Amino acid sequence: MTETTAAVEREEAEAPKVVAKGKSVKERHRRKIRRRRVAKPENAEPATVAEAEARKMRTVNPAQYYRQNLGQLGFGDPEHALVQTIKELMDNSLDACELMGVLPEITVKLTATAKQYEVVTNKTKEGSVRTFPIFRVSVEDNGCGVVRGKVAKCFGKVLYGSKFFSFKQSRGQQGLGVHAAIIYAQLTSLEPVTIVTKTETDLMGYKVVLKIDTEKNAPVVVSAEEAPFERLHGTRIELMVAGAYTDKVEAFLREVSLANPHADLKFKVKASTTKDQRTLHLKRATEVLPPTPREIKPHLLSMEPGALLEMKSNDACCKSAKQFLTKHFVRISDGKALQLLKTAKLPPNASPKEIDVEALLKAARGGDIMRPPLDVLSPIGEGALEASLRRIFPDAEFIGATAREPWSYRGVPFQVEVGCAYGGQAVINDCDSVREGVFKSRVIRLGNKCPLIYDSKDCLLYKVVKEINWRNYKLSQDEGNLPYAPIVMVVSLISTKVPYIVPGKFAVAYHEEIREQLRLALQTLGRMIYAFISHRQRQEHEMHRQSIFQIYAKEVAKDLSILAGRDEQVLLERLLESVKHKKPKKAAELIAKPPIILAVPTTPSPTVPTISEPPAMQAAPAIQIEAEVAPQKKAEKKPQHTLDSYLGR
Repeated sequence: MTETTAAVEREEAEAPKVVAKGKSVKERHRRKIRRRRVAKPENAEPATVAEAEARKMRTVNPAQYYRQNLGQLGFGDPEHALVQTIKELMDNSLDACELMGVLPEITVKLTATAKQYEVVTNKTKEGSVRTFPIFRVSVEDNGCGVVRGKVAKCFGKVLYGSKFFSFKQSRGQQGLGVHAAIIYAQLTSLEPVTIVTKTETDLMGYKVVLKIDTEKNAPVVVSAEEAPFERLHGTRIELMVAGAYTDKVEAFLREVSLANPHADLKFKVKASTTKDQRTLHLKRATEVLPPTPREIKPHLLSMEPGALLEMKSNDACCKSAKQFLTKHFVRISDGKALQLLKTAKLPPNASPKEIDVEALLKAARGGDIMRPPLDVLSPIGEGALEASLRRIFPDAEFIGATAREPWSYRGVPFQVEVGCAYGGQAVINDCDSVREGVFKSRVIRLGNKCPLIYDSKDCLLYKVVKEINWRNYKLSQDEGNLPYAPIVMVVSLISTKVPYIVPGKFAVAYHEEIREQLRLALQTLGRMIYAFISHRQRQEHEMHRQSIFQIYAKEVAKDLSILAGRDEQVLLERLLESVKHKKPKKAAELIAKPPIILAVPTTPSPTVPTISEPPAMQAAPAIQIEAEVAPQKKAEKKPQHTLDSYLGR
């Protein structure tokens, strides 16, 4: 049997079996196929370019696409892939712990193996090959775990999960991260991923070893069995990836700890086969869980016309346009729905499929729709952010944080928080040195409490920091650059939908509302920095004044001792005490009281005849006596304070 005959039989088997008058549809379909096969054999050359391209066309599933475009997700090269793998696994762990309502306890293990991965770069005549070690990466948490029946699809099918359909603040939004890490592990180490998970109702853990079939976008389960799991509930994911260990790994973990002060993180690393294992324990800065983010319905202003068109076309639960608006969107009451439909010239009882999308959105933009509820967010908190900064930079001279009130962009709620740590050796070690004694400040960007580690120059959060004129706040700065000062700034954006530029979640896209709120928050932080620097400059001026006086104090005390005949040491101590003072507070001015005047009437003498006199002469004039008032004592001077007491030493 030839290939052509086999293909004809396959198409005949798939042909419809509807019986019509005369000859059946199947028979007519068979004849068309045979005529086409005779006219154009399968192995014949295509007549046109369009036919040649048509033969190549086929469906591409997301697993195939991201296998060839892992660079969009941060796995473009081994140097970035190691950090990105840890990031994606930790994002899932933190989300699972907060969903469970427990304080996160996450353990990250990184172990170098003897296996290596080779990369060909910069071809020359001899060729050039770079080798990277294969690391065993393990992340274990105490989160909610995964139901046994969903483990294979949850980790083995790209774009399978619950976060994509949830309008709720979370670190992961598309469900791509862990799948990209697994695909990268398969490509570089050829090893499957191992998942051990346990829910709170399970007596034993459930261990699954699987791979992702990128051609079918489906899991391939190697083995599945029960296994011990020490925690009451949680998940452990272990995979093998090629990577290059740098200081970026530990820096990233510190940033994760900074963004999540309620998390307890343990990092165990063995950077190479010849080195010993090191442990880094980042303890939590607070025992208080952040508020749990709530899920809300989408806001009408956040909808794109095409998305709204599909939504109303696929709706099967609403009988009227009014019910469609009130059921599927937030802040739409019955009265508001009637008002919008009236403005859009749509009958309230019409079917949802009859809604004119463009007219409805135009009415929504012109109408007075309330902002989405803003209490659905879960911010870090000013106090928690300051405590976290103090833990990471214990010797910082100044630490401050501030947050703006929640706001919204295009119907999506968001909130901005900023903080900084100024001065101290720990901060200096984190900043880049320009020249001796001059350091360039550093910006830590956070999106939904997750560090954004790449593409800072394309990120709105980074650009707004450079736009601020920090010279107004006594920080040296070149135009369009970060300030030159030993300072680490933290810029955090939380939202139910952070507008990332790429699926890898590296940078935030531009939105005017986000830019304005961030600018105001940074200006508030700048005023706090200005107050601290001004206070420190006053202290330095006072110390400089004392140092100048102390140069001549001994000579003055010696001469005064000769002139006054008093002890030189006593005079020296008095002179030094007089210069050490704190600027006195303004005392209230004493209001001078006028002299008190007493009126004492006299008794008429009995010898005086009673004759009628003018009214003005009948009353005896009062004798005016000026009472002497004791002068008030001058307020005693308060004891003078020393600079040491002023500085709290």
